[in-house]
Amino acid sequence: MMSQTADRPQSLAQKIGGIVVLGGLGALCGYGMAQLFKDDAAPWPDVLAAAMAVALLAVGILSAVVMATRPSTVPKGCGILQIVVFLLAGVMLLAPMYAPAFASPDVVFGGVVVLLAAQTVANVLLWRRADEMLRQVMSETSAMAFWALQTALFLYAAAERLGLVETISGWALTGILMAVYLLASIVASARRGIT
Repeated sequence: MMSQTADRPQSLAQKIGGIVVLGGLGALCGYGMAQLFKDDAAPWPDVLAAAMAVALLAVGILSAVVMATRPSTVPKGCGILQIVVFLLAGVMLLAPMYAPAFASPDVVFGGVVVLLAAQTVANVLLWRRADEMLRQVMSETSAMAFWALQTALFLYAAAERLGLVETISGWALTGILMAVYLLASIVASARRGIT
């Protein structure tokens, strides 16, 4: 059943307003990132992880707004699960960097494990409840990310073994993985006309 708000086309003013809001959110996120790292020379893996976390949290929040304002555009049974997956991923990327200021590393790691288990359950439920198009997008995203990362990892590993480059930490690799996966998700979604 379509909601009445989904049946009405957006006016030009609403579209411009939406673009202004998104631009403002982007500027706010950029300003927040700049403030977060302005006083110290943070290592690039932390900057990348924080950027991915902000992006994932922003997508989760924007998805929640879309679900609240245009519920008919969200696949049945998937909206909340998608939001949970995005938000948990963002929190899990921020926790190892900022949570040790409030708790011991053991407690933080335990929290990350619990959040990862919850996200895994949400991902499995999302797959089971998704329609065929969303499953196709998820499959294409995984395939694109896998092949891109496999190729890059092999080339980097060969260069590292030959002494041409330095070793990258697991934390840096995780940030790279999330960035590639997010880009692959955008490409796969755009190919299917999902905005």
